[in-house]
Amino acid sequence: MKSVSLIGSNIYGPAGIKFSGNFKLENESINVGLVEEEDLSLEQSADPDNRVLIKKRGISCNYRDKSLILKYDKQINALAERGEAGFSYIGSEFVGEVIAVGKNVKTLKIGDRVVANAAYPSYAKGYIGGLPSNHASRRIDDFNENKLIKIPDALTDEIASAFVIAAFTAYSMIRKVVRPNIKVLVTAAKSNTSLAVINALRNFPVEVYAMTSNFRNNKILYDYGVKKVFVVDHNADSYLEADEISDFVNKNGLFDAVIDPLFDIHLGRVIKLMNYDGRYVTCGFYNQFPEFLDNKFHPRDSFEDIMKSAMVKNISIIGNCIGVKEDFDLALEHFLAGKFSILIDKVFFEGEEKEFFDLSYNFKDRLGKVVYLYDKRP
Repeated sequence: MKSVSLIGSNIYGPAGIKFSGNFKLENESINVGLVEEEDLSLEQSADPDNRVLIKKRGISCNYRDKSLILKYDKQINALAERGEAGFSYIGSEFVGEVIAVGKNVKTLKIGDRVVANAAYPSYAKGYIGGLPSNHASRRIDDFNENKLIKIPDALTDEIASAFVIAAFTAYSMIRKVVRPNIKVLVTAAKSNTSLAVINALRNFPVEVYAMTSNFRNNKILYDYGVKKVFVVDHNADSYLEADEISDFVNKNGLFDAVIDPLFDIHLGRVIKLMNYDGRYVTCGFYNQFPEFLDNKFHPRDSFEDIMKSAMVKNISIIGNCIGVKEDFDLALEHFLAGKFSILIDKVFFEGEEKEFFDLSYNFKDRLGKVVYLYDKRP
């Protein structure tokens, strides 16, 4: 079966490689397309009795995949320079259908629809925490039974392709900092992570505020229940330089919690907006790859200054990596009740691989996740 793949510079190599186009990423031209290989079978697994073979139905990429794309592109182009036709699967999230199970598998059967169990950390015997693959686009793949979660029909392929990381991460961060009747500030409000957080916060008795550097498309934030959207200049040394934020803080007080997906952009400045005994949580950082060209985002305060502020005001700074299964379960419960969902910008299909990656990474006005479905366009 065909799998969405990164393709090396030798695009006219074997017949199984179908070049779709290229897109720019950090000034690199990345070739993408479809690669057809012999289908994997369960018997080829190192532990066939305990593995589950699935056929992917849909995939999506995340910010973390940006650095992996650049890394894998270098590797496959190095192969091309040696005359080899290199390619690489890519992606963090998928929805799939079970097509074979080992004899010891108890919880899944052929025909079940599944997503990745990304729970992290976990100390359960036999479970390795985190995402099960950085190569989610591989059409036929096998996993340990405990790395898959069966999903209900109500979670469509479109939503399921982009549900896992948002559900685990958003609900994990909320669990760590949110208490009843507090003011919560969410930074990078139109990033996929923050959109999921803001969507989820509708289920909690808190006041939600949002911060973005973009004036456009802010209506969706108000539709999600945000009380006030602050548009800020990322080049400012202090967010208090903005009259809107300064006036708000003077009239309404500081924020009790901050949920921030990019600490290297925001931490040094938002900590000055936080109340005594406040809680700050972050799940990522912008400069994940040395070759990222946009270096205007740099810490405005030293580590010493940040820690001084944290100590003087008893602020807890919390790191977050994904979440636990209970976080996913609560997100799914809220989804089934119509109280949480994933905003989808656009869905792509076969032949649109270039457009899928391009929209995922190169359009600042994109609003929500970008999904690729393997089944034909409806």
